[in-house]
Order: sequence, then C-alpha cells, then structure tokens
Amino acid sequence: MSKTILVTLPNHDLTTNYISSWAQKVIKIAKKKSLKTVALKNKRAKKSEFISINKKIKPQLIFLNGHGDYDLVAGQDNEVLVKAGDNERCLSGKITYALSCRSAKTLGKISVRHGAKAYLGYNEDFVFNYDLKKISRPLNDKIGELFLEPSNLVVSSLLKGHNAGESWENSQNDFKRKAITIITSKDKVMINTYLPNLLWDIKHQVCLGDKMATF
Repeated sequence: MSKTILVTLPNHDLTTNYISSWAQKVIKIAKKKSLKTVALKNKRAKKSEFISINKKIKPQLIFLNGHGDYDLVAGQDNEVLVKAGDNERCLSGKITYALSCRSAKTLGKISVRHGAKAYLGYNEDFVFNYDLKKISRPLNDKIGELFLEPSNLVVSSLLKGHNAGESWENSQNDFKRKAITIITSKDKVMINTYLPNLLWDIKHQVCLGDKMATF
C-alpha cells in the first residue's frame, strides 16, 4: 500500500497564512518522494471535508496546521476539525503532527489512548516572531524561518524515514541550533525578543505515543 499524507492548510489570518505557507515546503518534499499527498487548502480545511477525506484515503501521516486549544485543532475560520471527546479516534493508527497551540496537552494524550500511533505537537502555545515587512511573503521571512523551519522538521524527518522520536529530536536540535545562532550574534533585539520564544517552543514541543513509529 502506498504511503499517504493528509495536510490541512487553512488561511484566514496572519498566523494560518504563515504556517500554511511554510507547510508547502514539506509538501514539496513529499511530492519529490512520490508520496500520495492530499492537501486541504483554505475552505477545504473544514471538518466535514477532513473527516471524509481521512476515511477515504486512510493516510498514515496527518499534518494539521491551524489554531488550537488543549483539546482541539481547528481549520479554516477556526472550524474545529478534531476534538477530544468527539472524534479523536479519526487519528487512530496514524502519526499526527499538529502545528497548533496547546493541542498535545489533552487531544494528543487522548488520541494516543484511543489508538493513535504517535502525536507530536505543543502542550502550550506555539509562538513565533515575524518580520512586518515580509508578511505578504512569509517564505522570505528570515525571522519566521527561525521558528517554522525547525518546527516543520518533524514532518520532513518522518517523510525521510526517521521514526517519531528521532523526528522530534531533529526538530529540537534545529531549534537549539537557531537559539545558539541568536546568542552568538549578540544582537540585543534577537536575544531579548526572539530567543525567549524559541526556548518556549523547545520546552513545549512533545512527542507522545510510540516513539519508534514510522511513516
């Protein structure tokens, strides 16, 4: 059976524009590897579409981008896609990476309890800085890159054959490398503004479930 990845790409505010734009880099990697990739963009990133496509294609890997809370991940216009106590079983048998705030705290734990192979994400807010001059071109934003490149390394690592635990470690290490780059730059703005947020993301990024699980 061919490997399949399902990606949600909402785009209704600055945050979702940034994370969905950067997710396109991951999609390019998947396509280069000839992996079946289904991306639910903009208005397609809604609950009914997500549930229907998930059942139809049976992806081994789900990459959720969107706003979140402790028990949920949302899609376009903040419509809830997956929520603990409602439909967390749709993640059963799969590896999920959620680039969203907080969702690993409750949704992640419950989804693993109900059969998810692994759930990677953040147990508190995912925070990132950006360049106001680049908001119309997120992929050219070197400040945003400090956060979104290491974050998405979770999925790109999984696509390259690393297991869940290794993919989390790869992401953690890249976050740390970028933190060291900031420290050695001696740039006061970067040290006082960007570094605390990088360290926050490192602390609150988690890998739940089977760390040996592979895509």
